[in-house]
Amino acid sequence: MQFPACTQPRRQGFDRSRLPDPRAYYATELDALRGHGRSATARCPFHDDQHPSLSVNLDSGAFRCRVPACGSHGRDVLAFHMARYGIGFIAAAKALGAWSPTR
Repeated sequence: MQFPACTQPRRQGFDRSRLPDPRAYYATELDALRGHGRSATARCPFHDDQHPSLSVNLDSGAFRCRVPACGSHGRDVLAFHMARYGIGFIAAAKALGAWSPTR
């Protein structure tokens, strides 16, 4: 069945452009974020960390823990949010405001 253009059902979906700015996100999520420019370091929230071992790229949101036993890493703030809170893709996208009820 074909719907007229104005009444077609809209789909829900992920909108990457609505993810928070990595610099602002990490500033609120991580204790003692240090650094300037594109990269910064902080204590890793994925293990008991006494010294900054988590590197974050403040442009892309990518992160990597330099402790071999931990090794947490990801490409963006969405991956960090999923790992930190142990939630799935859709739940994390909704929590970060990147899930559009209509698309």
